[in-house]
Amino acid sequence: PYAHGNPYHRLLYGSAGPYVPLAGAKDLRQLAQYAAGQVSPVLHLHWDDRMFGRDDDPDTNRINAQTLVDRLQAFKDAGGKIFWTIHNKRAHFERDAESFAWGRGQLCALADLVHVHAPHAARHMIEDWGVAPEKIRIIPHPSYLGAYEPATVTLGRPLPSSPNRQFLFFGTMRGNKGVALLPEAIARLARHRTNFDLLIAGKTMRRAMRRMQPMLDLPQVSVRDGFIPDADVPDIFGAAQVFLAPFGDFFTSGSVMLAQTFGLPVIGPDRAEMRAITPPENHDLLYEGQRPKPLVQMMKRLIDMPDAELAQRRAVCFAYAHATAPAVISRSLAATLSSLFQQEPHDAPR
Repeated sequence: PYAHGNPYHRLLYGSAGPYVPLAGAKDLRQLAQYAAGQVSPVLHLHWDDRMFGRDDDPDTNRINAQTLVDRLQAFKDAGGKIFWTIHNKRAHFERDAESFAWGRGQLCALADLVHVHAPHAARHMIEDWGVAPEKIRIIPHPSYLGAYEPATVTLGRPLPSSPNRQFLFFGTMRGNKGVALLPEAIARLARHRTNFDLLIAGKTMRRAMRRMQPMLDLPQVSVRDGFIPDADVPDIFGAAQVFLAPFGDFFTSGSVMLAQTFGLPVIGPDRAEMRAITPPENHDLLYEGQRPKPLVQMMKRLIDMPDAELAQRRAVCFAYAHATAPAVISRSLAATLSSLFQQEPHDAPR
């Protein structure tokens, strides 16, 4: 499955190739013929929750899942290799958990290599899904340098000047994004500090909007609801100073990588998942416990932080974005894909 509207794919693959989305990728009926016509055919699978358990009818899901698995097996029988990227611990929109779990289990066996973005994801696939450690490859999520504007422009952006601390909360407002935590936390913060602004930008669900309504009445809070066009992303992140990521259940986060690409230090929960996608120098900005109080305390700290220190934190984010630049990650991916047709033993995840 291909993520239309998200630059993730082109950042991951880079300019090297050939990488092409297959026509008819939903049914994959042409896979065996494709494999037979290629020298080193590799199929890169992404979001398995778009492949399995998509229908409300379990019987339909079982039939579709078996058909898909049969076609993947035919691809392998024709000489193809399967490379599978794990994006989520579970389905984003779970309709048929049993069919999804069956499909994921089949992919664990079929995949020649399993790509994860961080060590915690490797542990999950090994311990919870029984993937052989030698099949795991850890390649970080790329930063978004160059995705929305030239990298030199992004890296040259200074800390925005403002009398108030500028916080940003960005992305589709699902429950796991900490929507339930924000209203009480921001209301508490506003009772102690008024010199801050919070922009909530992205598509909000009706239920999430209702939960956030008391917070939205505060003068410090503004909302830009709906899909954010690519052309507007640099201005939104360029005007912010700190990124809020009070996430609950998450596996990895493109929005956190995007924020750091624009130099925004991240406030989020002190969990392995967040530490894996933030630089160690800024880990002291992560808070303990998924409760309003520690989030408020950390926001106060950032409000009171001198701009000179915040600028240093910003430089750390830029350095991290540069270290995980698309050109770096795509080279690592290309080398890994090439290794599928080399007889090279691997004893541990890498």
